[in-house]
Amino acid sequence: MTDAVRWARAPLIVTVAAGGVLALVSIAFTVVTGAGWRAFVDSYTLTNLVIGIGFLGSGAVIAWFGTRNLIGPMFLVCGIGHLMTAAAVMLLLFAIRAGWPVPAVRALATVSMGAWQAGLPGLFPVALLMFPTGRLPSRRWLPVACLLWVSGGYQLVSGLLSDAYYWDHPQATTILSAGLTVSGPLDDAMGYLNSALWVAVIVALVRRYVRGGERTRRRLLWLILALLAGLLINSQRWLTGDGPILFLLSFTLFPIAIGIAIVRYELFDIRLVLSRALLYGLTVSVVVAVYAGLVAAFSLLVPESAERGVAIGSSIVVAICFTPLRLALQRLIDRVFYGTRSDPAATASRIGERLRHDDDLTDVLDRTRAALRLPWLVLHGPTGAELAAAGVPDGSPSSEIPLGYRGTPVGGLVVGLRRGEGRLHDSDRRALDLIATPLSVALHATALSEQVRQARIATIEAGAAERVRLQRELHDGLGPMLASVTFLADAASNLIRSDTDEAERLLGEVRADLRTALDSVRDVVYGLRPIELDDLGLVGALSQKVAGLSGEARRGIAVELDAPWSLPTLSPAVELAAYRIANEALANVIRHSDGRRCVISVSADRDLVVTVEDDGDPPSSWSPGVGLRSIRDRAEEIGGSATAGPTANGWEVRARLPLPVN
Repeated sequence: MTDAVRWARAPLIVTVAAGGVLALVSIAFTVVTGAGWRAFVDSYTLTNLVIGIGFLGSGAVIAWFGTRNLIGPMFLVCGIGHLMTAAAVMLLLFAIRAGWPVPAVRALATVSMGAWQAGLPGLFPVALLMFPTGRLPSRRWLPVACLLWVSGGYQLVSGLLSDAYYWDHPQATTILSAGLTVSGPLDDAMGYLNSALWVAVIVALVRRYVRGGERTRRRLLWLILALLAGLLINSQRWLTGDGPILFLLSFTLFPIAIGIAIVRYELFDIRLVLSRALLYGLTVSVVVAVYAGLVAAFSLLVPESAERGVAIGSSIVVAICFTPLRLALQRLIDRVFYGTRSDPAATASRIGERLRHDDDLTDVLDRTRAALRLPWLVLHGPTGAELAAAGVPDGSPSSEIPLGYRGTPVGGLVVGLRRGEGRLHDSDRRALDLIATPLSVALHATALSEQVRQARIATIEAGAAERVRLQRELHDGLGPMLASVTFLADAASNLIRSDTDEAERLLGEVRADLRTALDSVRDVVYGLRPIELDDLGLVGALSQKVAGLSGEARRGIAVELDAPWSLPTLSPAVELAAYRIANEALANVIRHSDGRRCVISVSADRDLVVTVEDDGDPPSSWSPGVGLRSIRDRAEEIGGSATAGPTANGWEVRARLPLPVN
């Protein structure tokens, strides 16, 4: 820890230490004065002590982790305020019994009355308005914050100026006590204002939840959990205006929940806790309300002597309705927190419908993530390259659902797990498994589109390369040769009468150059398409190729052709590709194989299959060279496939080319 950090944390340590001292003082003087448990509770010393410790601890944690969130310092002030009130109340009791001077007694009464106002009534509503970022949602909320300060100031001033006193001692009033009595209309107006401000705070929190991202929502869920617990525990106080003082200890849940939400909101899946709390809280509340309503209704219809029967009948009705009610509430709450994962068929139907009308995979993933309330989703192809994403992967645990089409892997869907989940929930998996089918089809279609695009590019590039080759051969070979022939013919024409011998010699050179030019033209034509294919067909051309191999070219390898006398009608592209593939495979055998026998097989079923195999020993390690890559490219250009590699008996090149559809 650097010196700067130590000095920055020094005020925090001092504040926490001061809070600890105040807590010890309140407890110590409770024991010294012998106030007893009843006085300790009825004077709100216990509630102020516990609430103060909760605010102080949460504020210290927020400030300690350096979040630069203003809620941390505000909670420190709230905690010190409540702890000062707890300590001052017990000190005031001791001062009264010990006969301290009146100014000292009134000073302690002033602290008792005013210090706690900085907590729940004063800073806490403003902190809620600033939760979870420590800043107001926008400048438009500044008037609300100012009115919250005004409301808190009104309560503080009216309390300090009133003539209220402590411990039934008339001198235990505040130093500023002036016997102020607030008029009814003003008090009602401030009450309405305070209620409206709390509604505004709740609206701000709801607005943050609706417009916020996954991180903001998970933080707000902690506060919602504390709010539900506080409302449930203090339900009697809200309904009747009074209730057990100890129930006020539940207010400690608010600073604790806010501290966790700011510092460690990813502790576990808050949705699970909150959904279960809502489920059972609402179920119990509805059951109690239904039971009370049935008892009240039946009591009006039956005589008093049948009250036991009324209770039993109401219990039976409640027992019958309990399970359907719980299931209905569970479906409703799960839909709020986990989306439509409980109805995977409907979810898959909606996502599949979207895929039929839109090929934007990112939008589909966004809708899937929103439907299932998942943190993030990433879709990748068979090579692992990311194709689309929804949400931002944050390093949280994930689970992958493989995607395949007709047994062929086409990619995978990586699912970010909710905080606290160790594995993908079965309901989520069922929904995503149904969505995986249309996603697999979409990925396959995307891959096919990419292949078509690449094939189109390759076709254009191949055509351009072929034109460049022809241009080079014509420009660099045949063009200069024909130009030379033209010059020689002109020279011979000029010498035919004056020097017959020289003219004959030049004409001889013209004939030789023309033969060479003719051979060049034949090579160019053969490069475009072998002439023997047009004359003899595929089988005849291969037979001529095998028969034309000299003994030196065979390198001791016996080359055989196994092919039917006739084949189905082949398109020119398939016929040329089959001939080129067989030639290149045969050339590889002659160059590299140490075998003694090579067989070229041609067969036709649904496709044209060309196989070149030899009995040579395959190398221990190999990688496809230019020839094998050329074989594969030729096959794929026309929608076929080609494989090459070692077999149990040697080496094999196999190409499968599509036949024309009749």
